[in-house]
Amino acid sequence: MVTLLLIEDDHNAARMVAKILTPHGFEVHHAPNGLMGLRLAREVNPDVILVDMDLPDLEGKVVVSRLRGSPEAKGLPIIAFTAECSLRAKRLAIAFGCDAFISKPIDTRTFPDQLRQIMTQHKEGKTHVGKADTLH
Repeated sequence: MVTLLLIEDDHNAARMVAKILTPHGFEVHHAPNGLMGLRLAREVNPDVILVDMDLPDLEGKVVVSRLRGSPEAKGLPIIAFTAECSLRAKRLAIAFGCDAFISKPIDTRTFPDQLRQIMTQHKEGKTHVGKADTLH
């Protein structure tokens, strides 16, 4: 079982992510804002974190920065999860400390494999290597 923390203010998107991932061996924990996401990162001990970069209380870059500074999430794969899919947005997400980038809307057929691939690459030290336009 892979424990995933989703920090996402859109409840419909969060329900969809859980519906897609649960049958593929993911246990999805949802935080509707950045502060709750930071708290849940300490409580649920996730294996991977998806962070919406446009949250109502804290900017995604602030959430990622705080996660990177915490012992609980310091070495975890953190993935930007946002509707903004420009090359600039991808580069900024990596600069903020994300390991990869998944744009919304997601491809429901490939999403679980995409997450597993990012997790594998993270373990191998290969995430966010290369040009930002080739990122996930």
